[in-house]
Amino acid sequence: MTHLVMPKVIDRRGRGLKTSQKNVTAKIDWLQIIFYQCSIEELLETLLKIEKDCFLVEKAQIRYKEYDVCYSYGSLKIYTYDLPAFEESECYLVFSGDACSLYERLLHSLESNWVMFFQQLVTQFSQRFKVKRLDIALDDRNKQPYFKVEQLIKLCKKKRYESRKRKFHVTESNVVGTKTSKTLYIGKRTSDVMFRIYDKDLETAQKEKRAVQEIGSWKRLEVEFKRDVAQAIVELISKNTDSLEELIRSFVKQELNFYSDDEHTKIPRFWERYLGNVAPLKIARKYEIRGLKDTEQWFIFGGGLSTLKAFDFLAKHGALGNLQNMLQAIQDAELSRPLTKKVVDHLVDIGREDLIEEIYLLTKKENLKKDKIIQSQAPL
Repeated sequence: MTHLVMPKVIDRRGRGLKTSQKNVTAKIDWLQIIFYQCSIEELLETLLKIEKDCFLVEKAQIRYKEYDVCYSYGSLKIYTYDLPAFEESECYLVFSGDACSLYERLLHSLESNWVMFFQQLVTQFSQRFKVKRLDIALDDRNKQPYFKVEQLIKLCKKKRYESRKRKFHVTESNVVGTKTSKTLYIGKRTSDVMFRIYDKDLETAQKEKRAVQEIGSWKRLEVEFKRDVAQAIVELISKNTDSLEELIRSFVKQELNFYSDDEHTKIPRFWERYLGNVAPLKIARKYEIRGLKDTEQWFIFGGGLSTLKAFDFLAKHGALGNLQNMLQAIQDAELSRPLTKKVVDHLVDIGREDLIEEIYLLTKKENLKKDKIIQSQAPL
């Protein structure tokens, strides 16, 4: 069985690392990858470097997938199929926050690191993998932190921030007695990028039942990447010459800024010092309109598609009885205003504005305020 030890970390890239911001470090804090045409044996031997006998194997399912077995190594999980039911296997690797910490220790014991892990991933699996989610955290462990969470929340409430029109919200929870912990979210959980900023020291103290003073000051900024952006970041890490910390600070500098004035002309000194002297990181990507995509997922997995198929079967066999013919009902149906807005967003996004007028004709007239819908559309 692989033993977890903590030797000196070796950087095999053969170069000196740039000076980090004082007591600010970066870490991988969540990772989900789907591997196609990949057996559990290939994944373990080629990438993870963990013997198969080290895993607990049990029946398990995951939403929207047909996986029926889970391999667990502590908090590290791999979902796959119970062969030989499937000719071409697929593996779904899930690193939770704890699993990332566990595997990082394993990488150190193998004289490796996350950069080398991602290099191996991209090289060995090429077009056979898809990153679904990647979280990277920036941890500020200074006694006097660069910023306080409440400080950023106040700037957000004053609208003194910019993040590609992402909205913010704040959650609050009790930690010890009346002491509370606030988390600042910028962006939606369903979007490709979301920022999460909170007091990691308070969270750790609550989790480990320890005094906050024992933990020490610990402010965390996490960036949660999804889908194509997560894929792009992983490939960038595998090729980049900068450290993980520098890369994530560059991304934050591009995507999130705070200001000390209402005109958004002055960046506070604390934010400049926190991000340091790095160039903004630009990632070429398409900003996806997800409204209709979410509706599609609901229709497929929420039962609408299978229900329609059942009614179609009954209609073809003359077995509807007193039930209505759904295919005929589809022809007669009118779109609701919320659905029309999603469809129009989609048409603008793909450059098919020529169909918008026709969509309006299919919409319930009493619920449609065409002028407002038109004004809300703007190409990205």
